[in-house]
Amino acid sequence: MSENLKGIIIAVNTFDVKDIHSEVEELKSLALSSGIEVVGSYIQNRTRIDPKSYVGIGFLESVAAEHDEGIDYCIINNEITASQNRRIESVLDMKVIDRTQVILDIFSLRAHSKAGQLQVELAQLEYLVPRLKGQGINLSRLGAGIGTRGPGETKLETDRRHINTRIKEIKNQLKTIINHRERYRAKRQKNQVVKVSLIGYTNAGKSTLFNIMADSDALEQDKLFATLDPKTRQVTTPGGFECILTDTVGFIQNLPTTLVESFKSTLEEAGDSDFIIHVIDNNAENLMTHYDTVKSLMKELDMTDIPQIIFFNKSDLNDRENLITDEPAVYVSKNTPQQEINQHLEDFMKEHFEKYEVELSAGDSHLYYPLKSATIIGGTSTDEETGHLKIEGYSPEGGWIERIVGSDDIGSAKSD
Repeated sequence: MSENLKGIIIAVNTFDVKDIHSEVEELKSLALSSGIEVVGSYIQNRTRIDPKSYVGIGFLESVAAEHDEGIDYCIINNEITASQNRRIESVLDMKVIDRTQVILDIFSLRAHSKAGQLQVELAQLEYLVPRLKGQGINLSRLGAGIGTRGPGETKLETDRRHINTRIKEIKNQLKTIINHRERYRAKRQKNQVVKVSLIGYTNAGKSTLFNIMADSDALEQDKLFATLDPKTRQVTTPGGFECILTDTVGFIQNLPTTLVESFKSTLEEAGDSDFIIHVIDNNAENLMTHYDTVKSLMKELDMTDIPQIIFFNKSDLNDRENLITDEPAVYVSKNTPQQEINQHLEDFMKEHFEKYEVELSAGDSHLYYPLKSATIIGGTSTDEETGHLKIEGYSPEGGWIERIVGSDDIGSAKSD
């Protein structure tokens, strides 16, 4: 990555934009993550984006008059067409990239798994296809610099036919990976393993909580999309219940359509969960926007029916209740002990499990540990007459207790 790159941002504020200043500030952070320092931003109020030049020509000329030299990139807040790019570039006389290219660049730098790299390359090529049509441009011109480097940087001589062939190859490879994940999911369901996923806006602190809860050492960085590839670890709650926890890619405003589609298989890791922990940065200035963005993407990915708890993270920086929601919520931070955080998760799962009672004789005492790891034990007592151990607890639905204790010859078992 080149150092000391400088850029400016141009954005259009239309009536349907919720908070243009929030979008521009976020784009500044995205640009910095990609190695560009933004030294100026320009917003034009319009009823709609100019189909030829994004903003008015006069507006572009006034921006050009302020920046004669020393600026490497002009970053456009929206995804633009090839013709809009050429028009802006001709007026500003600098390289022009859009929001999608910046995000693609960050993803290319963060993707380490085979699936992640393939998904980035797919998104990059699908972005390029409509921009090559009729232009006689080869990939060597488009494939240099921010927005196209990384896994998608290739030496193919690129007409659309070559790119489309590569797209088909990538999709076939991703199908194989998806099939592998589906077999893994089927095995997990067969073995009756409860899965919990961390989701949330990018840089909300999901990886930090993941490390605390799972006693892991995943990458933690105060930057957007620091974690791209999903990670899964086992978590044991204070009561001894064992489940698996997955950390997923962060969400963001205006996530490009190509990325939503390309990364759907990754995001479906969360969609396959039994429980979701929605992590929110309680110290974020645009907390409500972050919340709405995640909820909107959850709806798009058919995840709204999964039981969800909100972890308001970074409460050490801000402990105020900034957002009242219908979902249960707790306040945590990087300083919250593991046992306390995992207890919040255990208490939440109990509300969605079914209650059960089991009696174990002395000869069946070996079943206590499987019950403890596969269910949440609420209390135990000993029957003075029979000497049996009475267990009351909470179990995931689906006949888990019957599978553990076996036949009715083992004491007694019943579920509510």
